Amino acid sequence: MDRVKTGISGLDEMLGGGIPARRHVALSGGPGCGKTSFGFEFIYRGAQAGENGVYISLEETEEDIISNMKNTFPMFADVDALIKAKSIKIIKPDKLDMEGIAETIEDEITKHEVRRAVIDSATMIRLSMAKEIEYRQTLFEFLSLLRNLDCTTITTLEATSPQRESVTFDIEHFVMDGIINLYNLDRGDKRIRALEIFKMRGTDHSRELVPFKVLPNGIKVYVGEKVF
Repeated sequence: MDRVKTGISGLDEMLGGGIPARRHVALSGGPGCGKTSFGFEFIYRGAQAGENGVYISLEETEEDIISNMKNTFPMFADVDALIKAKSIKIIKPDKLDMEGIAETIEDEITKHEVRRAVIDSATMIRLSMAKEIEYRQTLFEFLSLLRNLDCTTITTLEATSPQRESVTFDIEHFVMDGIINLYNLDRGDKRIRALEIFKMRGTDHSRELVPFKVLPNGIKVYVGEKVF
């Protein structure tokens, strides 16, 4: 099986070597769980390895994404060079339109040989639609378009709660190829970030809940450690 290494310390080990190529994974979590950081590092590590990536932001501008990620990961010294070389491209579409996003990814694949994409976030598209049934139908059509493209995609989702015990399942949990849940857990007088791979079709994977930290040189997932 072809796999795409995320490059995130510990995560590829939990995934058995990486995300199965051309799959579409949801990265779900509440505010402050680190979804944008995970998505950006996925694109960044790919660019370092010679795989062009596109980050589609439906909320923040390109300038805000770059500024925030430079502050989050100050040791990613080559971000500007990778952006200048078009190994990393950040796009903020004018419209919250899934069909248009799929066309943008397809265009980037054709013109710049993009192999990784992040969409941040599907929740914004959902909120823009008047009816739930419209979102569900659009999501199915969107995934059908993506499955015809030679690209591995991560889509962020806003969870209803940062707590594991309060997470509810929605349409994305059933139709996406994979789900990685991020949590911001209460532990006494502090919060601990943790993740679990909820599902990943077509491959075995770790099912443990493990802590992670966002460090200046990248995210570190502490495989084998318990969340206390």
